[in-house]
Amino acid sequence: MASKKLIRIVFPTNTDGSLTHQVRNLGEDLWREVEATRLGDVGGFATIDRATDTLLVTVYHTRKVGRARAIVQKLVAQHLLTDRSQITFE
Repeated sequence: MASKKLIRIVFPTNTDGSLTHQVRNLGEDLWREVEATRLGDVGGFATIDRATDTLLVTVYHTRKVGRARAIVQKLVAQHLLTDRSQITFE
């Protein structure tokens, strides 16, 4: 079975925009941890600055998926968004 290289973080409770600032802060931290280290792609700052309810992380190499998953889960928890988000691996 092939590893899933797309990590989707959805914030279904952000219907009123109250979490948008937190989502974008998370996106910036994801950029630092994932994109700046060439582990994967989050779409760059332009994508992060438009994010309201979804962040996508594309992992470049299959062997790095586990590391990327751990980073995403750690950062979501640090931003206190664990209960307000849904993380899927596609």
